[in-house]
Amino acid sequence: MDDAGVSANQPREPLDGAAPLVEQTVSSVLEQHIASMTRKVLDRRASGLLDAAQIEQLALQAAERQLADLADPPGLYYLTLGEWVQEWLFPVYRRSVRGHERTWCPQWWKHAEAVARLEALWRAWEHLRQDPATGLSVWFRDHAEHHMTVLLDADGPFKGCDGQHCEHPLEELPHDPPPQGMFEPEDFSSGSPSTLNAGGGPAAAPQKTGRAREHTIRRSR
Repeated sequence: MDDAGVSANQPREPLDGAAPLVEQTVSSVLEQHIASMTRKVLDRRASGLLDAAQIEQLALQAAERQLADLADPPGLYYLTLGEWVQEWLFPVYRRSVRGHERTWCPQWWKHAEAVARLEALWRAWEHLRQDPATGLSVWFRDHAEHHMTVLLDADGPFKGCDGQHCEHPLEELPHDPPPQGMFEPEDFSSGSPSTLNAGGGPAAAPQKTGRAREHTIRRSR
């Protein structure tokens, strides 16, 4: 079989080698669009202060910074949950627990629900602190007021501690084990996780492998 036959039987993929051209074209179009839109806005707001070339250069620099932030988002500010609680939450969020309406345990880390809720508060704070306008307000309204109200409730997870850690914490909710085989790990090997097992029940999350990681992520200030 000659070369012509091989070429005829195995045609070249139409997109072979097109990726660099597409990338270059997209980049050029985006640059032109960014520069054009920026000029339209600044022509009204800063007429006469900058010429077209300066506006285009500043627009491209701003776009590059935005893309860099998206590709490499800021890291955590606080090293661990314990650090955030001690250095930020306790000094800022203050409530009296001397009466009977609220309760708190100084050894909060011995209560699984408290750790989970405070972890949620910390993660939400780390995310929302990136918004200098309304981030902190949203954090208080949507996160702190909810979770801290539950934690401080006299009938909440600290019930019975009365200012000191109780050696006999609240018991687990009554529960019976589900039927064997009802919940199965999702099968990711097929590329499409299943939502039901063979018996018709919902599929559980994949089984855990190893201990949960400790909070040792270094902060980036």
